[in-house]
Amino acid sequence: MSANNESVNVVLMAGGYGTRLYPLTKDRPKALLPLGQGVILDRILGSVKQVPNLSKTVLVSNHRFFAQFQAWQQAGKHPVEVIDDGTSTPETRLGAIRDLHMAMERLAPAEDVLVLGTDNLFTWSLAEFVQFGKMKRPACAIAIREAPSAQEASRCLVVEVGEQDRLLRCVEKPSHPASKMVGLCIYYFPPAGRRRIEQFIRDGGSVDAPGFFIERLATQEPVYGFPTGGEWFDIGSPESYQEAAERLTAPAPGSK
Repeated sequence: MSANNESVNVVLMAGGYGTRLYPLTKDRPKALLPLGQGVILDRILGSVKQVPNLSKTVLVSNHRFFAQFQAWQQAGKHPVEVIDDGTSTPETRLGAIRDLHMAMERLAPAEDVLVLGTDNLFTWSLAEFVQFGKMKRPACAIAIREAPSAQEASRCLVVEVGEQDRLLRCVEKPSHPASKMVGLCIYYFPPAGRRRIEQFIRDGGSVDAPGFFIERLATQEPVYGFPTGGEWFDIGSPESYQEAAERLTAPAPGSK
C-alpha cells in the first residue's frame, strides 16, 4: 500500500477552558460556540472530512465540558469518540501534551495521526497538509503561516524555516519574536513522532502546549513546516471569535 492510501487517525484537542474568552466560555467550551448554522467544531469537522482514508477520530475534553461534547456528538451523529481527561478547573488541567497522549492511546500505534486544536479555523485544504505530512514521513510536520503582527506571533510557536521546508529554530511564545512566521496547532505525527511525545513527557518537558514539544523536537531531528494560504483564525479572544463568525458564515466544503 502506498503512503497516500494509508489510514490516518484524527485527534481533536478540546481540553482547554477558554479563559481568555470569558464570559463566552464560562459555561460552554469554545469549540461549541455558535458559528453560522452550527458551531465551531462542525466547521472543523467539515475540513477534516476532506482528508481521504480517515480511520478514527477522537476528541479529548475536560470533565467540566464532557457532557456537552457528548450531547453534540449524539445530536449530530458525528463518528467521533469523545474522551474525558478527568479535570474540572483551569488550575487542575493536565496540559495539552498529556491530553494528546491520552487520546493517542485510543488509536492504533502503527497509524499516523493528524492533530487539530479546536480553536483553529481556516479555509485552506487540510487534505493537502496531510499529503505533505505523508511525504515527509517518518519526520513530523506542522502547518505554518505568517501572523498578522508581532504581538500575535508572541502568543504562538515562532519558527524559522530553511531549505525544503525544514524548521531550523522554534521558540514557543517568545516575548520578542524574531519573525512573524508561526506554527499553528495543526500537526502530523507518524508513529515515530508519537513515541517522541511519550519520551518528552517522561523527560519532564513542558506539557502546557504542543509547541514546547515541537521546539525541542526540531533540535533533535527534522521537523517540516507546511506553508498555508487562505484565511486562518485563532479563536483566542472575543474579538477574534467575532471576526471569524462574521467571515465564516457558510459551512466548510464537505460538512453536509
